[in-house]
Amino acid sequence: MSETGVAPRFPLGGSRAAVFALQARKGRPTPATLLSLAAVREHVDHLAVVVGGLDAEGRAVVDSHCDEVVTVASDVTGLWAYAAALRAWGSRESSFDEIILTGDGWFGPISPLAPVIERMDVRYVDMWSLTDRREGRPHDRSEGRDGEVRLSTYWLAVRRRVRESEAWRRFWTDLPSRPDHGWQVRQIESSLSEVVVQAGFRIGAAFPSDDYPAEHADTFNVDLLVEDGCPAVTREVFDGYPLFYDQHAIVGRRIAAAMATRGYPVGLMWSDLARSSAPKRLHTNGAMLEILPPVERASRREPLRVIAVVHVVDTIDIPDIMARLVVVPGLARCVFTLADENARPAVEAAWRSACAAEPIPFETRPATARRTPDTIVVFDECRDVVNSDDADLILALHTGVDPKMSRNARRYFRRQQLDCLLGDGPGYTANLIELFRREPELGLVFPPTPHIGMSTLGDGWLGHREQVERHLDRLGVDVPLDWASPHAPLGGMWWARPEAVRRLAEERWGTGPDVSAVHSRLHAYVAGDRGYYTRTVATSEHAGLSHGSLEYIGDHMAMTSYGYPAGYTALLHRAGPVGSGRAVDFARMWLRYRHPDWLRAASVVGRVARGARRVTRGLRAHRGGN
Repeated sequence: MSETGVAPRFPLGGSRAAVFALQARKGRPTPATLLSLAAVREHVDHLAVVVGGLDAEGRAVVDSHCDEVVTVASDVTGLWAYAAALRAWGSRESSFDEIILTGDGWFGPISPLAPVIERMDVRYVDMWSLTDRREGRPHDRSEGRDGEVRLSTYWLAVRRRVRESEAWRRFWTDLPSRPDHGWQVRQIESSLSEVVVQAGFRIGAAFPSDDYPAEHADTFNVDLLVEDGCPAVTREVFDGYPLFYDQHAIVGRRIAAAMATRGYPVGLMWSDLARSSAPKRLHTNGAMLEILPPVERASRREPLRVIAVVHVVDTIDIPDIMARLVVVPGLARCVFTLADENARPAVEAAWRSACAAEPIPFETRPATARRTPDTIVVFDECRDVVNSDDADLILALHTGVDPKMSRNARRYFRRQQLDCLLGDGPGYTANLIELFRREPELGLVFPPTPHIGMSTLGDGWLGHREQVERHLDRLGVDVPLDWASPHAPLGGMWWARPEAVRRLAEERWGTGPDVSAVHSRLHAYVAGDRGYYTRTVATSEHAGLSHGSLEYIGDHMAMTSYGYPAGYTALLHRAGPVGSGRAVDFARMWLRYRHPDWLRAASVVGRVARGARRVTRGLRAHRGGN
């Protein structure tokens, strides 16, 4: 240790500054970030925001929340953003007794910051954080609390004595460029605590891991931290790998409920995450599936205005759909688009019969080019509906089904979609609508992915991922895409706020199965880009059918594997596709897993050989022609 002496407490009447690093999506900070920023502002004498990519409106908002803006590239975050602010300050940083380095890597305040800061003011430490972690020593396989303490870098309060040291100066001078891999970033962030401790300084945490069951309390014991008054929950708790959280029973829904109990507006958090997280990952981590009862739970309120758009591909289900539609609370109008003009008399007669007691306005529109089971008509033939302010919610349905499906699969598909979206009466639908009323940031609701009688799990993109990506780029949507399968209304039916999905009406949509498949996979990403998150809904019957089936499937899939899904799925992903199970397919899997370089070399040789064969065949054909 090169430094000696007793660590100081924060001096009476001392000065405190803060650096707040944030990422501006679409040119401005999110409301959740502004909430955290405002809370930090109350406790410092000078606040600098490090940000890139602000538009004029975003810059005005940030200026109103801070004393100084340090502009960086839009991808600069964490320690690298802190470094930019410290460079911009130069010698000015020495005028502050303590500098807080923080940013949008946490949600809060869940509880007030003031008691925590006041408690740490009287602690004799040189650098402190809200939480810390125990990291195992290299080559030490022992268990328990003998690991090395590393402060969490989403909040670092650094006092003057550290900042005047040679170790501090050298750390920032030698800071490498930000690596591409997350584990390398975490390694560099963790090393800051090591540098400070080795220089002889004392570090501490307001909520140390020694007080909690897990060495990484800010990941594994978040509920206990919230209960004890920790003001922050890290972003990664909701944006991490779902199978890891499944293995460790970390339930984002329970954590969010604990935050809400403390008064935190969790809708702002979900809205923030919807912009930056892959929708299926967020849906899984947040446990966003709602099992709705058939009896209305909330007392009757002024209904939201609902416009239903029904694309009539065939008329088999028209009586059932209409019987369910006419009892939807707040239904203001219904628009039927017709794939076959000959269906018009039957549709009109059925609607008048269904709502004979209380007529509801309706209209029919031709859509004879659209014979696929989807609801593209909402954004093409009915784009005036989605672009108007006449509705609070849009309900999109269709009567079609994939003709390639078996009779049982078709029957199940229709039941699953209609039951989950409309239930068997007004009570179920009122409960669904109440989700939108209760959660202003909820933008889209649809049934869980139908999988009984269908092969939709594991390959939900159906080869259309690149096309979806191109469409989203054209629409200016940069929400991350899910990997294995999209989070999407694959059945083509949904409820939504018009403003959440309105951007889909900006394009002219063609016809055909490929267009249908691409379009049905866009909704959640477009909604997320506007800050709206999604939920799936199901009746108790369909939840039971689905869970029993998935449990059995998962049980049999796991029979040949050992341990938790997070481990053996990583192994399977590394090995790659099974193909048709031929010997050559298993040989490829073995090469991918054990010798990926060999497989790449063999692939190059194979491509060259195939090219040579094509050239040889061409020459022979040319000679034969002569």
